[in-house]
Amino acid sequence: MEKEQIRAIRRLYEHVDKVNLTQREQQMLALLNNEQQEMDFHTLGNGIYRIIQFKSNSFLELSTTLKLLLPDLIRVNQEEQLVIEQFSGENLTKSELFDVLKTLSQDTGEHIHAYVGFFVERDDLKSLYFEEKMAFEQGQSYSEMLISKSLKVHSSPMLKKIQYRLKENIEDQHLVKSLYQTSGNQAQAAKLLYVHRNTLLNKIKKFEQKYGLQLMGSDLILAYNLL
Repeated sequence: MEKEQIRAIRRLYEHVDKVNLTQREQQMLALLNNEQQEMDFHTLGNGIYRIIQFKSNSFLELSTTLKLLLPDLIRVNQEEQLVIEQFSGENLTKSELFDVLKTLSQDTGEHIHAYVGFFVERDDLKSLYFEEKMAFEQGQSYSEMLISKSLKVHSSPMLKKIQYRLKENIEDQHLVKSLYQTSGNQAQAAKLLYVHRNTLLNKIKKFEQKYGLQLMGSDLILAYNLL
């Protein structure tokens, strides 16, 4: 939403008693008054966070809905059209979040363009945000952008961390290799791993929660090249 529109909404509610506002109006006004600020990641407390970026013609309404759907969402920036979510262990995976946004798109009739970032420590958030913003502006996922740059692991601290953790876990390596060898075919990968397909799906979900990578498409290629 443009700055002029935001100011107009503020003026509209400037002399209105909050008691007379609906809950939805109060939430929207709170977003405007308290969270319309320049991104300063150092004002966040110590912890792990991810940034979710959007391109929407009605981001104000969308961000209000997200506040209700994502209990760990702690900050909204209207001008940049992004939200910051804190890691709690109960956060939706990237796949689950995209499913939620798909449902919202169907409900509103507007396609929601979104970019779900990686969970990182607060002090790494700023540098990663610029990389993720560049990828989003180019219409790429983070893994697609890295692959186009020939997977220069040494130039990405976040990627080095993922690689380090992945190389420490043999079970996760087998999972990646099985899916890569079967071109992402879950039924075939389950046979290679000698597990039930439901067990495989649980492993894939845990992998995504742990690394922030979906085991499909360019994310799967990236994960395999990190082995």
